[in-house]
Amino acid sequence: MDRNKKIIRTSIIGVIANVLLAAFKTVVGLLAGSIAIVMDAVNNLSDALSSVITIVGTKLSERPADREHPFGHGRIEYFSAIIIAVIVLSAGVGSLVESVEKIFEPTVPQYTMLTLVVIVVAILVKIALGLFVKRTGEQLKSDALKASGADALFDALVTLATLVSAGIMLIWNVNLDGIFGTLISLVIIKAGVEMLASPVNELLGSRISPEFVSALKKEVKSHEVGHLRHRDE
Repeated sequence: MDRNKKIIRTSIIGVIANVLLAAFKTVVGLLAGSIAIVMDAVNNLSDALSSVITIVGTKLSERPADREHPFGHGRIEYFSAIIIAVIVLSAGVGSLVESVEKIFEPTVPQYTMLTLVVIVVAILVKIALGLFVKRTGEQLKSDALKASGADALFDALVTLATLVSAGIMLIWNVNLDGIFGTLISLVIIKAGVEMLASPVNELLGSRISPEFVSALKKEVKSHEVGHLRHRDE
């Protein structure tokens, strides 16, 4: 299976996992009357959108070179990664605003056993999905997949913060939703900026890595040695 097919297959798995998780949360949220769980389901649909963007970008990058684009369309993958990074940044900023508001105007969350079960399931699924997508992205050197995987892992981190906050609320009756949310939001924003920097640097033309230079020198020297041996013979 070639690189693009692997990227598309991994992204399709991401879409399916997020849609199923969103459907599960929606049903449970409606049955439990929890608007928080329903809104979290909507967030999963936005994650599915990240995978769809990766699929579309990969398919467009396969288009052959033409008169206007003599070097092909491979750089479209970088634009896909940029769009996903912007989505992560937007989510981080939105979460930061909401979390800061909760610090100054705290609301008392209502947690039930069903809510906690949903949170735990969401964390496990998101961690598994995020690690799988991110690892595949690193193997295939796909910025879009790495960004999509990181997005899933950050969602798991946010949900984990919700779980810790729920535990503290149930045990000590202390509401730390706003503080936890603010700290996690800052981490997401920082990561979003770093995710955005990678494809932007590639588009602008970043410096070649020392590893690539070393590998290139070895390749050239091996051909030179082979050529000299052939000439001597």
